[in-house]
Amino acid sequence: MQLFKYQPTCPQCGRKAKKHTERWWEKHLGEYKGNLQIINRRETWGGDTLTLWDGETYEMYAGNFCRNKCAIAYANQTIDRVRERIRRK
Repeated sequence: MQLFKYQPTCPQCGRKAKKHTERWWEKHLGEYKGNLQIINRRETWGGDTLTLWDGETYEMYAGNFCRNKCAIAYANQTIDRVRERIRRK
């Protein structure tokens, strides 16, 4: 996983990077009093579960790509283009 301070897109499929979030379980950790943004609050049987975000950090799962499938496809296309150039010479 790679973190970014901006929201990049996958060079293969164009998907935008996801927000880099953290979970906070109020039942076990108490009431959240930090400075991260609460972007989701889910009620559970023992207390709320919060999803927190710092407001600027995004993540891509496979380096600069959204998933391994995109990274492999991009690599294969690049190799195919290089091989085609070599054949033309």
